Amino acid sequence: MTQNRHLVALFVVLGLLISATRVSGQQDGQFTQFMFNRLFYTPGFAGSEGGPCLSLIYRKQWIGLEGAPEAQMVSFNTPLFQQRVGLGINLYRTAIGITRNVTAEMAYSYRIPFGRGYFGVGLSGSIRYFTEDYGDERVKGTQDISLDSGVPIGLQSKYLPNFGAGLYYQGKDWYVGAGVPRLVEGNIDFGNGSDRPSTEIRHYYAMGGYRITLNNFLALHPQLLLKYVGDSPFDADLHVALEMKDQFHAGLTYRFGGDRDPGLGESIDIVLGFRIRQHFLLSVGYDIALSGIRDYQNGTFEALLRFCFGKGEASEIDNPRFFQ
Repeated sequence: MTQNRHLVALFVVLGLLISATRVSGQQDGQFTQFMFNRLFYTPGFAGSEGGPCLSLIYRKQWIGLEGAPEAQMVSFNTPLFQQRVGLGINLYRTAIGITRNVTAEMAYSYRIPFGRGYFGVGLSGSIRYFTEDYGDERVKGTQDISLDSGVPIGLQSKYLPNFGAGLYYQGKDWYVGAGVPRLVEGNIDFGNGSDRPSTEIRHYYAMGGYRITLNNFLALHPQLLLKYVGDSPFDADLHVALEMKDQFHAGLTYRFGGDRDPGLGESIDIVLGFRIRQHFLLSVGYDIALSGIRDYQNGTFEALLRFCFGKGEASEIDNPRFFQ
């Protein structure tokens, strides 16, 4: 009965988060294994892994398609002061076409004991370094692009600071969170005299997960990531994983969206991994595209490595890592 009440509460909170956000066009990179990368979506997550943890992520999207998105990330977070404070760092690089983006982000979370878990209120600060290479040989036009004053010439770059905020709660068997990693809609346009310059659009995220213990050997983990950006279609990832003996996991994700109306969605994603004594995690994902781009690429590959260093400082509240 208690598990049922928690499950109802989870989806009620997620429903309220959905109604409070506005929709917009996706600019941030996406990760198949969002369940192992929650600091990317909300600074409130910092310190929630029970001890210091370091994660390495590599993602190659739409293999075989020239200029397709690619991302690398290093992420670290740790609890401090008897679990009451969390600190986190994200360093990541994304590339798509002639655009490169390097981001350094720091997160702080104040963690309040609540029930059998912690409620984290988080803030983050970031600086992003954007470059676009208009001298790339792939940039072509019907005439010499140097004749168009609206097109920049050569390598263009700029720095853009920002800040974000988020909330996160982790209980014994479930979690829920929400975040806006970049609140300021900064100008990222490199054009000359544009009437409508390109800007960073706010991305709103909400997530939740629940652990269902089937027996001493198996547990089922349904998890959900909701993504909203202004003037963009609804997007979400629904993931269900089966974990065996707290060591092996196998899961499927259905990613909504896509470019067909009506459509099959954006992708079906496979996630497989194993862990050793809660300290080491290796997990890989493979996305099978369902949208129109499926005819021009060979899927998406993502790999994640994580090292956790002990259980951290002692706490009176059980803070399991089964969702980590």
